Amino acid sequence: MFDGMSLFFGALLDALIGPNLFVPGEPFLLAAGYQLQQGMWLGVVAVLLGGFLGDQMSYWIGRYFGRPTQKKLVSWKPKTRRIIARCRLLMHKKGNYVLIFARLLGPIAWVVPFMAGSHKITWSRFTLFSAIGLVLGAGQFVCWGYALGYGVENIAWLNQVSVILSEHKLSVIALVMTIGFYYVGRKRGWRLLATKSLAVFMLAMGWANYNHFFYYSDDFLPPEDDHLPHLSLNEAQQLNYKVYPGVSNVFDAQAMNVLYIGDNPRNLMEALGWIENQTFSRHEIDLKDYLLLLKQKTPPVSDLFWNNQPQQMAFQLPGDLMKRSHIRWWQAGLDSESQQAIWLGAISYDDGLTLTPYSGIVTVLHRVDPNVDSERDRFASQVQQESSSYQVELLAMQSPIVLDNNHDYYSDGQVLVIR
Repeated sequence: MFDGMSLFFGALLDALIGPNLFVPGEPFLLAAGYQLQQGMWLGVVAVLLGGFLGDQMSYWIGRYFGRPTQKKLVSWKPKTRRIIARCRLLMHKKGNYVLIFARLLGPIAWVVPFMAGSHKITWSRFTLFSAIGLVLGAGQFVCWGYALGYGVENIAWLNQVSVILSEHKLSVIALVMTIGFYYVGRKRGWRLLATKSLAVFMLAMGWANYNHFFYYSDDFLPPEDDHLPHLSLNEAQQLNYKVYPGVSNVFDAQAMNVLYIGDNPRNLMEALGWIENQTFSRHEIDLKDYLLLLKQKTPPVSDLFWNNQPQQMAFQLPGDLMKRSHIRWWQAGLDSESQQAIWLGAISYDDGLTLTPYSGIVTVLHRVDPNVDSERDRFASQVQQESSSYQVELLAMQSPIVLDNNHDYYSDGQVLVIR
């Protein structure tokens, strides 16, 4: 789609004063980076050369026509006199920094070469620092294009950044709304601005919570995978026995402490008197449904993520809204010996409510008792007492875990294995 001449002229028009108001340069820079990943380096040369010549042309246009243009602008709009004076002072005091970082500051880059010429910055000084700025500004989009060609999902840290930004988008929007409100209020001298801004932030976070749970909770639901790995019990011990309240790895881990080998744990859970819960990611829950489930004392279970996927089913023991035992289940593979499914479970006890960061938002959720071993052992006793057709044992699947900055629980590291 983009040959060398197209990339050259695209970068040139993006840098040239006048046309750069209408011609975006990003597609050409991204295309050059994409081509570089494919082994074609001439595209990068073309965009750098086009951007350099565009800056030079804008500089000389400003050199010869900048002052007359400014005078006409001031006579037409007298209020621009102060703006132009501030720009001249900035170029005089911080001109080198402006030339270097202009391309990182969005629309400012459109006029900086023209202003540098009109304010009589020496050509050699302009050429040196604007060239550095060109490499920095154009280079960032070339790198993004290279990453797109390589595949963002194949770059671990870049993929994680993408997940974090996507997961936190609602909170970012809420924060931007609050900052915008505060800025406008400060400009206009509103009274009680701090209190009003806090109220706006609370409303914005309420909006973020509502949209997260009732509209966007299934955004990270992966496609169903029919090709489950075959695992022996020894191989199952190497699985990651931690789950997280979000897809990205910035959240503290919670415990995965049950392993079930059988067709499906649903039959066992129902036989033991556990109630199946709805979950936000796998059920269509609206506000009316949510209130009805609260009335029935079986509120939906918030999603936890194992290997970037939310639980496939969840259960709770009968209880009240504040205190309840619950377990989430994920299918991890097939047992090599019995050809039955291997399920991993995270069992814990809800003990009241707490304000907590969760999956990109701050919300009110149940407080999880950090002593997850007691709930695991209680479940083991229940299975042994209620059903003689299941084998139960505790196996050391991981090292003991302490309550720290990376975990919301402590454990002896043993996992309850049910066959």
